[in-house]
Amino acid sequence: MSFDNIRRIASRDYDLWAQLGRGRAVLDTPEKLDQYLYSYGPMTKAQWRTLLSELSLIPEPIEIIDYGCGQGLATALLFDHFGDDFIKSVQKVVLIEPSEVALRRAGAIISCYSADQFQVETINKTMDAIDAEDLLGKTGILTNHIFSNVLDIDGYDHFKLLEKIFQRKGRHCILAVSHDRSFEGGSSRFKDLETAVCDPQYSEWFTVQQTQIWQFECGNGKPAIAWVLEIEVIDGSF
Repeated sequence: MSFDNIRRIASRDYDLWAQLGRGRAVLDTPEKLDQYLYSYGPMTKAQWRTLLSELSLIPEPIEIIDYGCGQGLATALLFDHFGDDFIKSVQKVVLIEPSEVALRRAGAIISCYSADQFQVETINKTMDAIDAEDLLGKTGILTNHIFSNVLDIDGYDHFKLLEKIFQRKGRHCILAVSHDRSFEGGSSRFKDLETAVCDPQYSEWFTVQQTQIWQFECGNGKPAIAWVLEIEVIDGSF
């Protein structure tokens, strides 16, 4: 299983690009999923290749939560980049997605990577419908939160979502990447969240260990924005 093989198998042009909502629509048919792979697969790979090249993840017990996961492409790229030692350190992957058909495919894809090494949990919800209880897991391990072309989308309360994430004590790492744009949500949502997280009034609840936002051009020449946040939640009651 690999991202490239997923595209080789399922990427097809059904002339449905106009129904993808510039990559932000909730896809409700397998044909639209295939069209997304065809139309936006190269962009997704280019974005995550740039972001992941800046990271050095040490294999340790972790859980992954992929928000608005679509077909699970970002998690697949994470596994492809860091390889078997990283995959063996994963204890659970939670896939959250409002499209039932996309969620079924994501679950199948990530289960192929698992080979029964880790648990795969699927949650069919919109971003605003996510509960803090959906995000609970083992204490004492790192949780990686994945946002692939999701954090920039308007129509949900990104501040409330972050509050729900930080109800869980322990170490968190947010990995987010999106197209760099200034309309319909856009890159300002990254910067607004970073400003809120770094506000000194929250220092009694969590410690920011690293935060970095950078803008770049992907290999396909498209502008992108990424955010890496490492944080430890001391008291999840804020």
